[in-house]
Amino acid sequence: MANVTIATTASILPGDGLVYSLSGLPETVAVLGQATAEQSLVQRSDGSLATTWHIVLQQAAHWWSAHVNAQTSAIESINDWVSHAAAAAAAESYNVYPRTIDSPASGSRQVVVNPASTLASSQGWASGNTTTGNNVWAQNNPSGGNTWKLNHRPTTTAKAKVFDFPIDLTKAPSTYVDAAITQLFYTVNTMHDLSFIYGFTEAAGNFQDENYSGQGKGGDYVVAFAQDGSGTDNANFATPPDGQHGVMRMYIWTDTKPNRDGDLEQDIIAHEYTHGISNRLTGGPANTDCLNDGEPGGMGEGWSDAVAILLRIRPSDTPSRDIIMGEYVYGKSIRNYPYSTNLTTNPTTYSYLGRVDYQEVHAIGEMWAEMLYEVMWVLIDKNGIADDLFAHDLTKGTSIMLQILLDAMKLQPCNPTFINARDAILQAEANLTGGKNKCAIWKGFAKRGLGPKANNSGTKYTDDTTVPSGC
Repeated sequence: MANVTIATTASILPGDGLVYSLSGLPETVAVLGQATAEQSLVQRSDGSLATTWHIVLQQAAHWWSAHVNAQTSAIESINDWVSHAAAAAAAESYNVYPRTIDSPASGSRQVVVNPASTLASSQGWASGNTTTGNNVWAQNNPSGGNTWKLNHRPTTTAKAKVFDFPIDLTKAPSTYVDAAITQLFYTVNTMHDLSFIYGFTEAAGNFQDENYSGQGKGGDYVVAFAQDGSGTDNANFATPPDGQHGVMRMYIWTDTKPNRDGDLEQDIIAHEYTHGISNRLTGGPANTDCLNDGEPGGMGEGWSDAVAILLRIRPSDTPSRDIIMGEYVYGKSIRNYPYSTNLTTNPTTYSYLGRVDYQEVHAIGEMWAEMLYEVMWVLIDKNGIADDLFAHDLTKGTSIMLQILLDAMKLQPCNPTFINARDAILQAEANLTGGKNKCAIWKGFAKRGLGPKANNSGTKYTDDTTVPSGC
């Protein structure tokens, strides 16, 4: 309803000759057309019935429906059939390392105002003056427990939604827990919005409390624990089927003095959130048992690194750039090799899957992510780098790469092999562009041994560095 107090009345003459009037209508807006009155019965909240006149009149921004008691002239009910959008939500601002700065090692915090995507998070990120919203609830969890609703969260004053908390990296992470929770809230929401834009929507089984489209199952915002006390030097993400909360645990890293907080490194949060994406998309949102062990589990790790890498690529980057994962929290790479297009810097190929020292899922994931790194760069070489992934410019190589990664997850079978996943990526690209980048993708895979004749006999993985005829 309009924000008015009392106004002039609009009157009609019902059939019994009595004049009824409605007060509180916008006084500067005339009644449109003819008001109508019909006899009707209305049930009150106590179950009794009242004989009324149902009066309907229309104004420019309102369409009033009132039931007036035929004996007492009292208004039994009044309703405006026009639904108005809520007043503009309070601006949200976050003093954080923005998505263009991967960690404190890459730059300083900045105040980011209203970062939510209007497509993916139309109601904004924060539902009130703390780090809870439709996409994620972020809170401290020093005990490492499983409950979250009463855990500590930072609060802002009144309805300002200004999330600005001090941080001193020369001190222990516990001294800046509010800043860490804010950073976690910001980055998880960023991942929600980005993945929504590229197809991890409500219908596809994403993580939201309320699904505004009515598709998929709601009630499953991410429960994100900052400075979780159940472990150190790691992070994890639990992905149940659609309709149940995903749970992210971010740990303190102890290899440096003072210790460092994984909540401040975008790589790690993006990696963990992508586990939720790949598990919900592969095999469908009702089945999250498709990426557990062996090649499927390893590729889950690889996709998570690949998406984190895409967030770090800048328009000024070249194929000679090597990417080191976890460098801020660990002080060095948490992987065996940097991600690189140089075969000396990173020698891994498809045949490494047959090595005894490459049977653990993270090692397998490194090989898959390295292949995807090569594919990304050949797509960039042909199509360029998007200024901003959120613009969803599918003429650019980085945007094409992210789109076909998520599309392919929807196409591939449960428990996919490297070859299944490669073929799904090729099919996703064909669906997206008609195959304009087919040969570029083959080139990237073939460089790391996953050409068309790559073979797994069950005991031996054989590289193939050729590309199909016509490429």
